[in-house]
Amino acid sequence: MAQSAKPAAAKPADPTVQKKSKKPLIIGAAISVLIVAAGAGWYFTKGKGDAHHADEVKVAPPKTPIFVALEPFTVNLQRESSDQYLQLGLSMKVFEVEIESKIKTNLPEIRSKILQLLTTKTASELLTAEGKTRLVKEIMAMSNTVIGISNIPAPAAAAIPVAVVERSTAEQHTPDAAAEPASAPAATTAPKPAEPKGIVDVLFTSFIIQ
Repeated sequence: MAQSAKPAAAKPADPTVQKKSKKPLIIGAAISVLIVAAGAGWYFTKGKGDAHHADEVKVAPPKTPIFVALEPFTVNLQRESSDQYLQLGLSMKVFEVEIESKIKTNLPEIRSKILQLLTTKTASELLTAEGKTRLVKEIMAMSNTVIGISNIPAPAAAAIPVAVVERSTAEQHTPDAAAEPASAPAATTAPKPAEPKGIVDVLFTSFIIQ
């Protein structure tokens, strides 16, 4: 009786094949890690930088002006060739509700001072553009003073750099001082103008001289 054939022994797995099959998986994982890292780097550098830049370019919206209308004024002007009088209507421009409230609280004093100012004017003075501009500035200054605000800038002092003063003093005691060139004064930075407060403008709503 013929003996049954022995099963063929299984061939051992080729280690080189296993290594080859794992290489694509390792490469794919490495690429995924690099993509994730690159995306995170962009977010923390460019992404945040763009967001920060967007915050920087935001500009505050302009304030809404408030106009406080005063009752019309009727005053006699300074006599020139004949008697003349002025009928004047005006509104005061402000940006703060608090200033509007102060104007209304002190309105009797403001009107009194404006009336006194108008009676010092002549018709020929108020008919010119320069006269009207001067009147606006005077009304603003007087009214702001009444409500406790002063927008008049302090006079600029003619300051001399300390280095120039020291050099001038030393030159008085130096025989050859005239032969030495004088050094140029140090450049000074102009101060930033303060933002207007209180009543920022006066607008005429009627202006009649008869």
